[in-house]
Amino acid sequence: MNKTGLVAAVVLSFFTGSVLAQQEMKEKHADKNLEKSHNQVLKCEVIDVACYIAKGAHGAEHLGCAAKCIGEGGELALLQDGNLYIPVDQQYHSARKRFVTQGGEMVTVTGKKVEKSGLRYIVLDDLKKK
Repeated sequence: MNKTGLVAAVVLSFFTGSVLAQQEMKEKHADKNLEKSHNQVLKCEVIDVACYIAKGAHGAEHLGCAAKCIGEGGELALLQDGNLYIPVDQQYHSARKRFVTQGGEMVTVTGKKVEKSGLRYIVLDDLKKK
């Protein structure tokens, strides 16, 4: 085999391996429970995780602090019925930027609740400010 053929074979094997790895990753991370779950409309408070975990702080009296902390880069979550949810898009990428200016506020979201190994997510379809 000449050098050109060898290079082509190596490139083809890398490409094929990459495609197969991506497919395997999709199958491995497919959530069977997510496929069965349905969209819900949820009213949630955008909370600053640090203040909520450390002090239980949330609600109208914590609005200013939550907005400041989240605006400065603090972690946020959506509080709904006493549970914290990490907001993510359909590919499980952070949806933080959609809420960063709403610290302490109530929002209405449409999405699917997903829980695994103690982590809770809301896979968002929609976002409307209350």
